[in-house]
Parts: sequence; structure tokens; C-alpha cells
Amino acid sequence: MSYFTWQDKFDTGIEDVDRDHRILADLISQLHDAFASGKGDMSIGPVLAVLVEYTDYHFKREEALMSQYGYPETPAHRAEHDSLKSKVYDIRKRFEAGEGTAIGNELLAFLHFWLYFHILDVDMAFRDFFIEKGVAKPRA
Repeated sequence: MSYFTWQDKFDTGIEDVDRDHRILADLISQLHDAFASGKGDMSIGPVLAVLVEYTDYHFKREEALMSQYGYPETPAHRAEHDSLKSKVYDIRKRFEAGEGTAIGNELLAFLHFWLYFHILDVDMAFRDFFIEKGVAKPRA
């Protein structure tokens, strides 16, 4: 069973954003599996690196979309992204400094909370705006 199970309630209606979110959920589940496998840092490091890179890519994509359509809450949303990136970078630094599997539970709890609540709270806040702009599809 997947550590982070995707549910329809996470769909923003913006195809690219939703695809990114599903990929991030899958990467978090892969990271969980790497920690749970007991294979140590060798299996965790590569997944963590991809997760950090993809998070940055996704945030840039979201921010470009918000800027393109003049989303009025872009500065606050960007600040939320910056805060999340800072935490992810800090955890990666700690992992690379040798804390390794010791940060597993903290990391997974943070990532799970972040993806769940960032999507349902912060990202859903722009859903109606993008529906009005014709970018997001309304729920059926």
C-alpha cells in the first residue's frame, strides 16, 4: 500500500499541477519505501534528490502560472513555497551531513503533512480563480 494515497479531493482541476502533485505523492511514497527497506542511505539519497529537484520544478511551474494569469495571492503563495523549500533543503542538508535514516520519521511526517495540507489549503485557494480564467476544470 502506498504511503501517500492520492484522492480525488486533491485535484485542483489544473492538469499540469495535478500531474505534478501525483508525481510528488509518488516520490514521497518511494522515499517512505526507501526508509522502510532498511537498505540505508544508498536507497534514500537518490529518491530524496529527485524529490527536492521536482519540488523546485513544480513550484516554479505553479508560480509562472499564477504570474501569467495575475493571481492576486501570488506573493503569499510564493512565500509559502519559499518556506517549504527552505525546510526541504534543510532536511536534505542534514541527510547529507550524516543524519541519514535518523531523520526518516521527521522527514516523512513533514512531507506528508506538507503535500496534504499545501494542496488542500494553499493550492485549493487558487482553484476558483483558475476556473474563472478557464484554466482549471470544475469538478463534475
